[in-house]
Amino acid sequence: MADVNEAGLPRSPLSSTAPEKVRTLPRTFILEQLERYFGTRPPAESLECDYELWRCAETDLEFAWPLRAGNDVFYQWLAGFKTYYPAHRWEYTAVRRLIEGSSTARVLDVGCGRGDFLRSLNGVSTEKKFALDMNEPAIADCRRHGLTAYCGTIESAMETGAFKGGDFSHVTAFHCLEHVADPVGFVRSLIKATARNGKVFISTPYSPMSFESDWFDIMNHPPHHMTRWNLKAYQKLAAILGVKITFHTPNAPAIKRALNIYKLIRHGPHATIGKWQLIKEVAGDFRSFLGLYRKQMHRSPVAADVLLVELTVP
Repeated sequence: MADVNEAGLPRSPLSSTAPEKVRTLPRTFILEQLERYFGTRPPAESLECDYELWRCAETDLEFAWPLRAGNDVFYQWLAGFKTYYPAHRWEYTAVRRLIEGSSTARVLDVGCGRGDFLRSLNGVSTEKKFALDMNEPAIADCRRHGLTAYCGTIESAMETGAFKGGDFSHVTAFHCLEHVADPVGFVRSLIKATARNGKVFISTPYSPMSFESDWFDIMNHPPHHMTRWNLKAYQKLAAILGVKITFHTPNAPAIKRALNIYKLIRHGPHATIGKWQLIKEVAGDFRSFLGLYRKQMHRSPVAADVLLVELTVP
């Protein structure tokens, strides 16, 4: 976990090099942005402090200061929105294709939510699929679907004997890493649960996300996300942990990304806008859309908004 260096500056989770301050995120600003995003104001007690966003000078990883994740009130509030737990992600299909080719797969999904990914693994028998999450209602859902599920951390599950180190050929953690205050320690625990030559799959947003050039996303900032990941940051993480790393990203055409940004600017994140209505709006405001499209043509080195990382455990 990051701490304060000799100069009194926050220490990056990945480097001792002095970081650079990106911006201040006052508590009042965060509450206002959350209200704008969801259409209702979060409970006052869901946010305990002001935050700052800092950038690691060595890896460009952006991280919150303090590294204090959202509290139980905050996440209980978020869980009340139907859109918070997506039933499908691109990563589910990508990883499923890799896992189902193994006849001996034994899978642990960390941060499993309602178990949607595990239930999609038709090529793996139910007794070889294990779910873990900190959310008790989500774990209850998993159990109702016949999954072996534990509420807690990998460490607490091991302490109770639920499973042992090296028990799994594949360990997955979709959109969890960005939420934790100690990313190195978290991935180390995933590796500990993985057998030799096994695979750990991690996905996070690729930050800054394509639409963040023109639309502020409070959900990719604290207290929701503690860290904002990129290729350099993942490479340094793999070097720290001594594992081989491979990257996977979905196809992300510039025109599709530009249309998404245009929709966000005009209608916000939750509006249902038909394809033809959006095309009509773009045609009437083509100059604005063209500016967005040109920006997306130059997005690099990763065009997509999500990055899937495959770690091979030695």
